[in-house]
Amino acid sequence: MNCLIFDDHPLVCVAIKSLVESSSHISQVNVASELKAANEFVRKSNIDLLILDVNLNDCDGFDFYRRIRAHGFKGRVIFYSAETSAYYSEMAFKVGAHGYVCKSEHYNVLKDAIEAIVKGYSFFKEMNDPKSTVQTLKLSAREATVAKLLLKGMTNKDAAEFLSISDKTVSTYKRRMLTKYSVDSIVELSRVIEL
Repeated sequence: MNCLIFDDHPLVCVAIKSLVESSSHISQVNVASELKAANEFVRKSNIDLLILDVNLNDCDGFDFYRRIRAHGFKGRVIFYSAETSAYYSEMAFKVGAHGYVCKSEHYNVLKDAIEAIVKGYSFFKEMNDPKSTVQTLKLSAREATVAKLLLKGMTNKDAAEFLSISDKTVSTYKRRMLTKYSVDSIVELSRVIEL
């Protein structure tokens, strides 16, 4: 897996790079401390995992992610920030990121986030929204997609057609999500999670 770390503080980049290189899932780690370099890496290097700060000197991390997604970026994303407010975690979740870590956390939290995300899960440790779970969210990317469609009111059949998968597959994802959140229906699921 090819990783890019984007932070406008070179020392932070080096520290995170050292941590990321210890993961057996990561084969190459690139660092960028300026917007131009980050854009080049994303355009030319087939980045599988992007780890970036929310607050950057030459751009907003969320805006950067929105732009590269609009241009076809398909990799996974972990945001981090010095802000302890759950607002940033919720924002990262809403823009479609796969994880959020606060800089004041122990470094093992970032390692845990990487491990969860490379296995297809999301990692949002702190979120204030009462509809969000307090513990780490553990929905796979496909489960989250199915949940969004079902919470919008689509039937299993509609969601299956939209995603070009079988009704049975949608039912399997739905059953898994209901089990994970210990609820009996999509209506109950909508009360404990917001996508």
